[in-house]
Amino acid sequence: MPRSVSTGNEIGGEPRMTRSLLFIGVGRMGSLMAGHLVDSGYDVALADLSPEALEPFAASGCPTATTAADLPGDIVITMLPTDAHVREALLGENGALASRKRQTVIDMSSVSPEATRSLAAELATYGTTLLDAPVSGGMAGAKTASLIGMVGGEPDVFAACQPILEAMCSKVIHVGPVGSGHVVKALNNYLSAATLWTATEALTVGTRLGLDPARMLEVWTAGSGRSHATEVKLPDHVLTRSFDFGQSLKLFCKDIGIASDLAAKAGAETPALDALKALWEGARDSIGPEADITRIASMMEAMQKGSGGKP
Repeated sequence: MPRSVSTGNEIGGEPRMTRSLLFIGVGRMGSLMAGHLVDSGYDVALADLSPEALEPFAASGCPTATTAADLPGDIVITMLPTDAHVREALLGENGALASRKRQTVIDMSSVSPEATRSLAAELATYGTTLLDAPVSGGMAGAKTASLIGMVGGEPDVFAACQPILEAMCSKVIHVGPVGSGHVVKALNNYLSAATLWTATEALTVGTRLGLDPARMLEVWTAGSGRSHATEVKLPDHVLTRSFDFGQSLKLFCKDIGIASDLAAKAGAETPALDALKALWEGARDSIGPEADITRIASMMEAMQKGSGGKP
């Protein structure tokens, strides 16, 4: 039986129930997340600038278009690269709110908290509420619907939309008012950046000393060195030489930059964050903005061979 969810909006004093969703942004992760919503029985319309990305959904009978204006959907979910993309998808000439009222927007992108709060205020003039609900877990979590969602927004709107989020996530946590989800996500990616860089360095050192990298990762994952890097990124995407975790250096550096801006606004001294920002931006500039974040391992290997950092 398909699940019905309350949007939290009231019409004539009664909560309106809807299964009508509009998902904007069906890239590598977004397509998997939208697929879970379709499989869960929601009525999902989909928008993406790439007709090829929409083809599998159109073939299954879902409404699709390269712009969102004419698509149905009481609740809009965005999974896009930047806050500028989110705003254009919602409020642009052919955006989701260009021709009809929407009840709630759930922004699952990783974007600036400040831009999110500004967007929430603007959406309120349309009678539309906003949740910022970025996720952690990467492609693996998107495939298995085991993402971790961190959500900012009004508690009643969160409660109404929680079942939708749980169709894509194994754990969903309300962390505060609008913008809070993006704050927590930026700081989460700072922590992720720290562990991936340091674990990759440690693996490089141990390997140069003649130790088995798989054995080292087994030890660290069982011990106090455990992290997502030692559990997933290094064994599954570096030791296999696939370098395909699914996150580009460009977008990772964007998120680290958001964390750095938050620290500056808070007046906090963050020497480790400052150093990591410089390291990751250097990697981006060295091996290219579209390279996968796990590619830093081959960069470090090449540096040890004296090739100037080119993998």
